Order: sequence, then structure tokens, then C-alpha cells
Amino acid sequence: MPVDSLVRLVNKAISVVSAFSKPPPATWDPTVIPMRSWIKKFGEISRVEGIGRAYNKLRIETQLRSGGQYIGTDYNGNKYFENKNAPYGRTRWVEYPTVPGVWALEDKVDGSMVSPDWHGWLHYMHDTPGNKVVADFGKPFKQPHRVNQTMLRPCYTTPPGITSKDHSEGEPAAFHKPPGAWGENIKRGRLGAKYQAWDPSGSSGPSELRNYADNAKTLHIS
Repeated sequence: MPVDSLVRLVNKAISVVSAFSKPPPATWDPTVIPMRSWIKKFGEISRVEGIGRAYNKLRIETQLRSGGQYIGTDYNGNKYFENKNAPYGRTRWVEYPTVPGVWALEDKVDGSMVSPDWHGWLHYMHDTPGNKVVADFGKPFKQPHRVNQTMLRPCYTTPPGITSKDHSEGEPAAFHKPPGAWGENIKRGRLGAKYQAWDPSGSSGPSELRNYADNAKTLHIS
């Protein structure tokens, strides 16, 4: 047997033996977060934004991920990251803007803050980042994305700073209320009869609309 063939055979045997002698790879557990990674991230945020903001960010996100590549930011201030070495399905994530204050921080962040331009990329529907989606498919008549209207209630729109438990500093309600609701900000208009029985002779005339509002002055109808 040639010497080269014998050397290759020995090396092959050594590689097989070393492969079987290695312990199995560690099982990835999504419930376990290494202390080293999030402490490093906490330190980076505290050096830039202060320890108070770093604490608020930890409260909002419940975990601080590191090692990802910054992809972009949408117009709501959300930052998007990607780590291709992470397990499948956890390679992309969003970090919301850090909320100031100390009370009910978890109630001031909602998944509807993610803009539609980034939604597809974040949920693995496609691989085009949101900034490229805007550049390729953005329309001038597109209206700005709004957060879920529940988040526009006074208890969620307290101004920056230390807020009270009863939300006494809350801004005016900015969420939609249908006409006739309690504390309505839009008048319901003139109310007509709820029901009018059918008259075969037709002498009673048509019934008024229940939610009809007289717009004669607004629309200049003579």
C-alpha cells in the first residue's frame, strides 16, 4: 500500500474517532438566556442612554438580545436587527423606543407599533427590509401608520416623566368613539323614529332616518 494512501486512511480514522469522542451539541432552550449576553447589552445601553433608560428597556423587552446586525429604523423609531447565527425563527427582532417614566411601562408598547413596511420582513414573509420596501413601493398618498387605537386612550398616553397611578396627567382621549357613546367627541345628529308601521295607503309618508343629521347648512343645500 502506498504511503500516501496509508496516511489518508490514518487521518480518516483519527477524524472518525474524534467525532465520536466529542460530546453532543448543547440543546437550545428559548427559556434560558445567557447572563453574559444581556449584561453586556445592559452595560452598552446604560453607557449611552443612562442606567434609568437601560432599566426601562429591560422592563419593556424582558430580555436584551445582543450579537445582531442593525438593519434599519422605521418612522415610529423602532429598530430592527438580524442575527443569522441564531436559531431559525428567532433571527429577526424589533426593539421599540425606550419609554421614559416609571409607571406601567409595559402598557405603553404594542405590537401594532411595527409599520406595515417592516411587518413582512420581521415575520419572514419576505427578505426585503422595510426601508427598501418604501423605496421601491412607497406611494405619495400613503397615510402614516398609527398604533392600535386602544393605545391612544388617556391611560396609555401619559406624558414623559413620573406618572401617577390614576393617570391624572393623561392627555385628551385620541381614540375613536362612535356617535352616541359615553363621553362622545362626535355629535350623533338628529334622531328620528325607531320604527314606523307600514301604511298600505301611503298617506303617512316616509319615516325619518334614525341617525339622520341635517347637513343643509354645512352643504349649502337650499
